[in-house]
Amino acid sequence: MTPDVWTSSLIKELSDDDIKNFQDMVLRDVKNKFSSDEERTIINNNLDLWLYSLRVIRKDIELQLSNHKSNLKVNIKQLKDNYASKEELENLNFDEQRWRSNAMKFLTAIERKSLYVKLLIEEQDCD
Repeated sequence: MTPDVWTSSLIKELSDDDIKNFQDMVLRDVKNKFSSDEERTIINNNLDLWLYSLRVIRKDIELQLSNHKSNLKVNIKQLKDNYASKEELENLNFDEQRWRSNAMKFLTAIERKSLYVKLLIEEQDCD
């Protein structure tokens, strides 16, 4: 059984581990890989924390995208300095584009989930 410390606690009372555990649940939700219906209930009972976690995950992916772009430039320069073949450069570019494409798909899934949570919050506020 997953303890639901989030519903009964104020956000400021949660430990870093509590927040990390909740974010892990949110991450599984975005990937459609819930380990239990209980987790789904927990995140549905904590809409504000759910939205916050989605925003944190989105910022992390955006940072990774930026870092990958910078690292690609460095890696290409290193390969050129080491007289890499055209094929090696193309492979690096291909791998980076594949990773970037997957990251963008994941970012889109996060955005969709964020919009869904915002609708839930609006609906809750209307009740």
